[in-house]
Amino acid sequence: MSPASERRKTRRRPVLETFSIFVVIPRKGFHRLRIFDLSEDGIGFELDTDGESHDDFSVTQGQVLDVRLYLNQSLFLPIGVELVRVDEAHATRRIGGRFSDKNSKAYAAFVSFLEMLDSIRDAAEIENKASL
Repeated sequence: MSPASERRKTRRRPVLETFSIFVVIPRKGFHRLRIFDLSEDGIGFELDTDGESHDDFSVTQGQVLDVRLYLNQSLFLPIGVELVRVDEAHATRRIGGRFSDKNSKAYAAFVSFLEMLDSIRDAAEIENKASL
């Protein structure tokens, strides 16, 4: 399988920079963690903040983390994420996880949110402030 091919059965969605979507792991403290990938099955995000040692918050593949998926500055969905990949090759670890409870109200709301994102992405245009 080539690196460019999909391993998932669902479409990956790069998070648009124009949205203020981020995750917080309450057990770790209120640190906004950047999301780089969203799909119906899972999420990819950076686990560490600038200057944080990997030893400050250890994780293992298979572990389930309680995560808050913030849709804006104050609105979040509490959702469980099972860690399926922990990439420690970078200064900031990158996590690949799948949603652990697909029967929850939070997961159902998340899927609705993804559908809205897809509709917006397909119809919207991003204004280039430099061209004004």
